[in-house]
Amino acid sequence: MTKSIPIEIDTNINREVLASLKGASCHSDIVIPLQQCLGGYKDIQSYCPDGRNFSYICWYVNNIIFAYATGMQKVSIRLAQAGDLDINKLESPDNFHKCNSWYSVPYNSNNLGILVKSAYESATNS
Repeated sequence: MTKSIPIEIDTNINREVLASLKGASCHSDIVIPLQQCLGGYKDIQSYCPDGRNFSYICWYVNNIIFAYATGMQKVSIRLAQAGDLDINKLESPDNFHKCNSWYSVPYNSNNLGILVKSAYESATNS
């Protein structure tokens, strides 16, 4: 059974990403490294509409989605505060405009931990 979108993330800032994720699937291999990066944070919540059917999964804090996993190769993160990160080397998902600060990262990237931390900090400081 499909779970409804939690009311706390059904907001203007998240609607574009949630609409683009509708019907998307996700391979479990790309979730594991992201979960490991997020393991030390106690305030992060996740949403997966249908885990038994390998639906996408997204992570949020302060009611802001800052990461999601779809497909088999990459995860996407919201980098609102780029800081010292070289985001020019990151790829934007095709279905988002760069002004929305979403970037795709290979799930096995050596920089995943740094990028996820930056996305988390941006969401907590928004």
